[in-house]
Amino acid sequence: MLLLLYFALNGVSPFVNDPTATRAVTTSSEGGVFFERISKLLIFAACMTFVFQRGQLVGRLSLRLKLITAVPLLALLLCPFSQLPSRTISSGALLLGTVLLLYYIMSRYTPDQVLELLLILGTATMAASIVFAVALPQYGLDQMGGHADAWKGIFSAKNYLGNLALFFLTAAVSYHARTSFLQSLRIAEILFCLTAIAFSRAATAYILTAIYVTYLVVAKTLHRFHKKDYLVVWLVLLVALSAVAAVIAIWPDALFSLLGKDLTLTGRTGIWTAVIDSIVKRPLLGYGYQAFWLGLEGESYRVILTVSWVLAQAQSGFLDVTLELGLAGLALVLLIFGFAFRDAIVCLLRSHDQTQLRAVEWYLAIVILTFLYNLDESFLFEPKHLGSMIFLLACVGLKIEWMRVQEGAIHARGL
Repeated sequence: MLLLLYFALNGVSPFVNDPTATRAVTTSSEGGVFFERISKLLIFAACMTFVFQRGQLVGRLSLRLKLITAVPLLALLLCPFSQLPSRTISSGALLLGTVLLLYYIMSRYTPDQVLELLLILGTATMAASIVFAVALPQYGLDQMGGHADAWKGIFSAKNYLGNLALFFLTAAVSYHARTSFLQSLRIAEILFCLTAIAFSRAATAYILTAIYVTYLVVAKTLHRFHKKDYLVVWLVLLVALSAVAAVIAIWPDALFSLLGKDLTLTGRTGIWTAVIDSIVKRPLLGYGYQAFWLGLEGESYRVILTVSWVLAQAQSGFLDVTLELGLAGLALVLLIFGFAFRDAIVCLLRSHDQTQLRAVEWYLAIVILTFLYNLDESFLFEPKHLGSMIFLLACVGLKIEWMRVQEGAIHARGL
C-alpha cells in the first residue's frame, strides 16, 4: 500500500507546492538528475521484491502481454538516441518495474480485491486532500497558474486531483462490499471523490465525470437486453453521441464558455502546434523516454520560447509519447488501446458470468476515460503516475478476462 501511495503522489511530497514545470527543470540539473536517478532505482528495487515472489506467473503474463511489456523495453533500447540518457535509463527501469508490479498484482489478487485496494487507497488520499485543502490551504490549494481557489489536495496539481478522484470514483462504484464496514468506506469514498472533483476546478474532470455517468447508465440499460440486441443499443448510442458532437462543433463557444475555457483550450492548441514541429524533426524514434521536457535545455527550449510558457508536458499524452518514443512508441500505445477495446467487446458479448462482466465494465470505463483524458492532459506511460498504472492494470485485466473467455469457448467446443 505504501508503494501505491508513492505512485498516487507521483513521487512528490504533499508539502511541495512548486509548479510541475519548475520541478522538471530542477531535476534536469546535475544534482537533481543524481537524486532522481537514485530514487527511481530504489522504487524499481521495491517493485522487484514483489515481482520475485511470483516470478513464474509474472514471466508468463509478460510474454502474453507483449505490447505492454514492449513499451518500457523500447524506452530502454532507444536510450542511445535520448537527449538525457541517464534520465531515460532510470525512468525506463522504473516503468519496467511498475509494469511487472502490475503483472504481480493481477496474478496475486482477484478483480474485487484489486478494487478493495483502490478503495482503501482512494478513501485515504481523498480524505487527506480535503483536509489539506480546508485546513492547510498553503499546500492544499493550487497556487500556481491563477488557480488560487482550486483544490489540489495532497497531489501535485488540481488536474491530477481531478484525474485520480474520477478513477477512484469508478473503483468505488464498481466495488461490491463484502462487509458493512467496507460498504461504509465505499459510500464515503464516493462522496469524497465527488467533492474533490467539484472543487478541483478541473474542466476535463467535469466533462469526463459526465461521460462516466452516461457510461454507467448505458451499461445498466444493456443489462436488460439480450446479448444479440447489444449492437442495436450501441448504434443508437453512437447516433446520439454523433448528434452531441455535431452540436459542439457548430456551437463550440457555448461549451467552452460553460467550462471556463476559450477556443484555444487555455493555450493548448498553440502548445500542440509547437510540439508537432518538434516531432517532425525526430518522427521515428523521438527524443528519449522522459528526456524531452528539460526546461530551457534541448528541444523543449524552442517550444517554451514559442508559447512563452514554461512547460513539462505537451498537454496531450499521445503527443508526449510521440515526442519521447517517436511513431514507433505511438503505434505501440494505439495497438494497446485497440486490443483493450477488442478484448472488452468480446467479453461483453460472450461472457455470462456477472462477476466477470462487472470487472470488464470497470476495466473498459478506465480505458475509455484514459483515452479521453490524454487528448488534452498527459499521463500515458508516466513512470510514477497512478493513473497510468490503473490504465495498464485495466488493459492487463481485460486481456486476462479475454483469455478466460477464449479458454471457455475452446472447452465448450471440446465437450
